[in-house]
Amino acid sequence: MSKEQETSIKLRTLFFQTILSIVIVLAIVFGLAYFFRKELLGFSEHFVRIFGFLGLFIGMILSDSLPAFVPPDAFLMLAITGEMDPLKTILSMSVGSIIGGTIAYYIGLYLIPRFHLGRQMVLHYEDKLLPYIRKYGFGAVVLSALTPIPYSWMAYTVGTFKMPYRLFFLGSLFRFVRISVYFYAMYIGWITGG
Repeated sequence: MSKEQETSIKLRTLFFQTILSIVIVLAIVFGLAYFFRKELLGFSEHFVRIFGFLGLFIGMILSDSLPAFVPPDAFLMLAITGEMDPLKTILSMSVGSIIGGTIAYYIGLYLIPRFHLGRQMVLHYEDKLLPYIRKYGFGAVVLSALTPIPYSWMAYTVGTFKMPYRLFFLGSLFRFVRISVYFYAMYIGWITGG
């Protein structure tokens, strides 16, 4: 099998994984809305009252700069169950995500190369991410912004490999698309589950 066919298969697999993840998120939210609606409404009401859009913004910065913090979809769920304005939600979360990715990019550029543990972490993910970076360059950032490829790990990796920040930033703008699609998928799950 040629490298081009292999990459084509990987992209097809990635596309199906993305569609599957959207369907799974919709199904999970439907189930949560059906079985735990009252509890989620109470929790999200507190979150909205205390933290509001600033909480979504800061949460996304932390989520996309520190892998394994809190998945971004948790903040989307709080926004939806808290009946926050969709446009402001998508805007605050997307900007927070891009800032978080920028922090991860600069950590990859300046800090990771200085520490043995940091280099080991990047090497662990490098095998999975490097083929995308080599084949698509800027497009690899777009793929990570849109698909299940971990965006924060891609940011660390392209920072470590010194991709120009301008290209990283342009690819990161696709976070607006991802957050919009997942917001509305989760919203459909929420309204149909209740």
